[in-house]
Amino acid sequence: MKKIPALLVMVSMILACSPRMLYPKLDWLIPWYVDDYISLDRSQSSHVSSQLARQLDWHCRTQLPEYAEFLRSIRRDVDSSNQPLTMKRLEVYNARITRYWYALLKRIGPDIIDILVSASDDQIAELFDNLERKNREMEIELTEQPSQKITRNRQKRMQKRLSFWFSNLTAPQKQAVAEWSVQLNPIASDRIAHRRKVQVAAKSLLEHRNKSVEFEAEFLDLLTNTSKLRTENYQQKIEINTERTLSLLVHVTNTLTPEQKTHFSNRLQSLVADLDQLSCDPALKVDQAGINLDSYTAFQK
Repeated sequence: MKKIPALLVMVSMILACSPRMLYPKLDWLIPWYVDDYISLDRSQSSHVSSQLARQLDWHCRTQLPEYAEFLRSIRRDVDSSNQPLTMKRLEVYNARITRYWYALLKRIGPDIIDILVSASDDQIAELFDNLERKNREMEIELTEQPSQKITRNRQKRMQKRLSFWFSNLTAPQKQAVAEWSVQLNPIASDRIAHRRKVQVAAKSLLEHRNKSVEFEAEFLDLLTNTSKLRTENYQQKIEINTERTLSLLVHVTNTLTPEQKTHFSNRLQSLVADLDQLSCDPALKVDQAGINLDSYTAFQK
């Protein structure tokens, strides 16, 4: 998923609901949705709010301009290239998205650790109880349904994502998605087992939590390198499924109709405009026509 995957991962998760509506509420910058997993007292809530404000400022100053430029580069490729999309090109986009994700994790990791270090034993117990509740919800949805229903839901999700970018899919494109949905290796059980494995490791570390540099480094390494705990079989499934998904995206992208290409280009341009408007980069603001800096400053306050 490179040209499109990059977008599906970054934009569908973070931006697809309209950045201007979503960005002021980006509590995902403090992962695990703290309020959903731990009951914070007033002092902790105030601290989390302060952390979030600081991270939002960093994110809109340093990351959003990069996201916008990234989407511009994709749009230039879409509008100017007559060459078929290749797996190699998709991998370039995917690598860039991965870099953005790990930059975010490394940036907010110390804040996550700070929250957890200050938590009481009861709060830590509540955290892992809620994480296990989430694991069970995932099991029910992803592993305890009839296999045909799981495959059908996977197909519907992919069609919805592709339609967001390209408008209505053609019959051959829908058929390609249907074939992809049955070719993927079942991976939900492995994913949930991996989540539990990571959570056990985190719980073990938190039993000896402290404010030392050594503890922070060890927990940050776990947070940013959970892939090291994957089993060989799980990793192989990920790689096979990734290759099959990339093949689907190459096929769909290379069969776009002129109308779909126009829709894709317009969608990218709209997202770029939203990101530009949300960015706190002064240089970018000066270059933007029709953007009211005073109103944006008021929004930040």
